[in-house]
Amino acid sequence: MKSGFVAIMGRPNAGKSTLVNALLSKTVSIVSPRAQTTREAIMGILNEKDKQIVFIDTPGLFVPKEALDKVMVASARESAKGVDAVAYLVDGSLESMAEDDALIASLKISCPLFICLNKIDLITAPIGEATITHFKEKFPSAQVLPMSALKNFGLKELKNGLLAVMKEGPQYFPADSLTDKDRSFQAKEAIRFELLRFLDEEVPHQCAVVVNSLIEKDNHVKIEATVFSEKKSQVGIVVGKGGDMIKKISMSARHRLETQFHEHVTLVVEVRFLEGWRDDPSKLATFGYGKSDDAK
Repeated sequence: MKSGFVAIMGRPNAGKSTLVNALLSKTVSIVSPRAQTTREAIMGILNEKDKQIVFIDTPGLFVPKEALDKVMVASARESAKGVDAVAYLVDGSLESMAEDDALIASLKISCPLFICLNKIDLITAPIGEATITHFKEKFPSAQVLPMSALKNFGLKELKNGLLAVMKEGPQYFPADSLTDKDRSFQAKEAIRFELLRFLDEEVPHQCAVVVNSLIEKDNHVKIEATVFSEKKSQVGIVVGKGGDMIKKISMSARHRLETQFHEHVTLVVEVRFLEGWRDDPSKLATFGYGKSDDAK
């Protein structure tokens, strides 16, 4: 069979998670219009007859400041090593491609490279053609494809291009696998998704979610989790008046998980204050964000 790994890379909010979900026709990664939604590399597994492509959805590439940023960028760059192909997404709605040029060059990709001009539906045809020409001239060995992951445009061309460079190999995951992440991770991400959906700007980005326990019994999943806020003033925002906000977040996350698990879910979420966790390597490692060395 043909099989291999593909790293999906690009700047924050380029549409990487949307692309992976669209390729699999299933939700593997949470999607938000806010940058830096994806904090960890997540594998999405496409299984077809005699084919298996493992897509690695990576955090966005940017200049890191805090320790969490460094962990995210390190995770993204590490994902480009040893893969069979890289699909680099470019946000076609942005005016300048200079930062993408520099990032692609810095990755020093030795495997087949696909540069995907995403969000092609948001720009005019002349701009799209000029941008495609720019990348073809800048990176002549790459395949440059117009795409709209949101509109399912260009996905077939990308998949066919990737299959063409895949080699004969083993089946890395069972044929019914969708992702490499377990239910605890999926629960954490479901809660993070609702934080991003219901809370304003910086608050969800300054929150971490930890699943303390997950017990499965008789088609019932009981989950206990904690949301850690970096600022004490934000605890009240996450909890809400009379606990209304955390109830709303928990209820929505529970419904999302029941859809994913096809089982009844009980979800209990508490909120706590933990000062400076985003810039503390040891706390980040405790939360599962990389190794302490990645944050330095």
